Amino acid sequence: MTIVRRTSTAEAIEQHIIGRIRTGEFGPGDRLPSERCLQDQLGVGRLSLREALARLSALGIIRVAHGKGAFVQKRINCDTIINALVPFFPERDIKALEDLVNARGLIEGELAAQAAAKRTDNDVKRLKSILNDSEDAFENERLLAELDYKFHCEVAKIADNQFLTVMLQALRNHIRSFLLHYVKACDNPKSVIDRHKPILQAIIDRDPEIAREAAHKHVNMCKSSLEAYMEDQKKRT
Repeated sequence: MTIVRRTSTAEAIEQHIIGRIRTGEFGPGDRLPSERCLQDQLGVGRLSLREALARLSALGIIRVAHGKGAFVQKRINCDTIINALVPFFPERDIKALEDLVNARGLIEGELAAQAAAKRTDNDVKRLKSILNDSEDAFENERLLAELDYKFHCEVAKIADNQFLTVMLQALRNHIRSFLLHYVKACDNPKSVIDRHKPILQAIIDRDPEIAREAAHKHVNMCKSSLEAYMEDQKKRT
């Protein structure tokens, strides 16, 4: 026997509006019809419609501006993805660490490859500048970790792939925490910077395959250092 889940009016409205956005009737930045117009079009009540709009807003699909109406988001809202990922990356969980490293390797590897294919001379100058600034932060673990993250964000900017960039941004809190622990785990802060140089060189050489490989290797080396640090911390507690 097949059990059909009942759909509430609000859910039906939500899916209807999503369908219209998916087909391109409403594009990024477009204003949805007024509440009164939607009520008339769909034959629904005000409370059900507002509940549906609130759901769409929570999902990051639309933005509701009081007094102006509801608008389709212009950009992907990564905040909703960030919140959804919170339970999956608890600190000091080795399995979660492995999942994060795998995700970073896939995302940052492809971003590095695309950056190598698209980079300009000015892009290279910005990446070099970040690494040079990092050398002045050897005594400040938090600043060094932030500059490390900034380097990867700049690579993403050069790659100019909005979906991969949003995935990287969605992991930003976890990556920042990972990098701070990683920096603390390094006996030699200079190695934190040096491990970015193969990625930079591959981007300079416009070699996507080497850039992808270098990014994967970089993330895995960070993982090894952090695992050793976490194991040492466990022994001390």
